Amino acid sequence: MESKHCYTLQIDREFRNLIRPLHRAEYLQLEANIMSDGCRDPIITWQGVIIDGHNRYEICHRHDIPFAVEEMEFSCREEAIAWICANQLGRRNITEETRKFLIGMQYESEKIVNKLKNARGLNQYSGFGKDGLPFDEKRNKHRTAERIAQDNHISQGTVQKYAEYTRSLEEVGRKVPELVPKILSGRYKISHSNLVELAKLDEENLKKMARRIEHTQQPYIQYKQTRQEIQRQVDRTNGEGGPIPSVKDMPEFDPDAEITGLTLTIPSWSSSIDRMRTRTDLGSVSCAAKDKLAAALSDLQARIDEMLLAIKED
Repeated sequence: MESKHCYTLQIDREFRNLIRPLHRAEYLQLEANIMSDGCRDPIITWQGVIIDGHNRYEICHRHDIPFAVEEMEFSCREEAIAWICANQLGRRNITEETRKFLIGMQYESEKIVNKLKNARGLNQYSGFGKDGLPFDEKRNKHRTAERIAQDNHISQGTVQKYAEYTRSLEEVGRKVPELVPKILSGRYKISHSNLVELAKLDEENLKKMARRIEHTQQPYIQYKQTRQEIQRQVDRTNGEGGPIPSVKDMPEFDPDAEITGLTLTIPSWSSSIDRMRTRTDLGSVSCAAKDKLAAALSDLQARIDEMLLAIKED
């Protein structure tokens, strides 16, 4: 790690897109902390390219605050991507869609890394690798899936399913890039099988599908609605069913629905907190349990602050 300076580093769009963007309240809190205490955590880089710390880097440069840099070593770009994915999976507040995408991306990237490493270590005469065992791509894929599955408490089959999810999402992104953040944020609720079908649409029909769903102005698009629209576009692409009918079964838009639901839910949170305080002796609770609760409450507080700020701004 180097001493602190205002270094000029490179930003790779693909690397940055793998990192969950901060909510406004989180960003403002990070900015306040850095301006008050300086940049405590180093910016992590690979060959001068940021792989972790994009927000800290932007804040430090804007306010001329020095920061440290920690350079990582990777054998190739795919290994750096796998590291970013694993690092992000350890963070809180990622959506289930983002989690699936990151696991799938880590698996796909590590497959490439393993293939490159084995190819370089392969004995051209004996057909054996450096470990003395025959080179077997399937064996390496199995080991990679097994390790990632254990790290994320899922099955190997789920890892491979998430890899298909990631490939499909990347295909969607190549055709209509603006769809990807809406899917990863959870705004468009699309099942695994529907996403695979979505990726098969050509760019023109994919854009039409996105516009038609967006036109409903729903705060969140649900699985059923997305599936119906995908099927219409698939039928049209295959020459079946003639002209696409208007979107059906879309509930009438209620601008107060989400706010009302949240308002009705909050009292149960308050009751749970009050019940815990009256029934639990915090002095006898383990430090690990208290740390987890403190982290969850801090996250909730950040979201509350963000919501209050949004209400005041509107």
